[in-house]
Amino acid sequence: METLTAEAVEARRRRDVEPAKVVFRVANLYGVCAEGLEGPVGNGRTIETGTISVTIDPEADASCNLGVIDFAEFKLTVRYGVQAVFPALYELAGSGDHDARLLGPVRMIATDDCTITPNLMGWRALGCLDFLPGSVWSGATGG
Repeated sequence: METLTAEAVEARRRRDVEPAKVVFRVANLYGVCAEGLEGPVGNGRTIETGTISVTIDPEADASCNLGVIDFAEFKLTVRYGVQAVFPALYELAGSGDHDARLLGPVRMIATDDCTITPNLMGWRALGCLDFLPGSVWSGATGG
């Protein structure tokens, strides 16, 4: 075992380290799905959402908005906590013909599993979207 001395600490600082993995936090995110989708509103009814805008969920738990880059395996995994809004929410609120719980934030977990290019200049992502349990939207999934 190495003795902890000022010289040993300084030697550690001078040592070149090539990390095999890097963990990072995602601070900001936005996305747009121009096509929208068909969303459930209860009683077997659905609505066309229109363009969907997605941002970081400020209430996401600590397991979200993190990523890991594994340089040795050329892999990148990122997990986001997100909220979505879309025009159909406004129309739904004005109609009065809805379950009031539908007007809360649409909260989801998005996970991207990526393969990094050998030159480390890009990646190919395979994404998964899960609506949070307890949400009236949670019967839906996407990819």
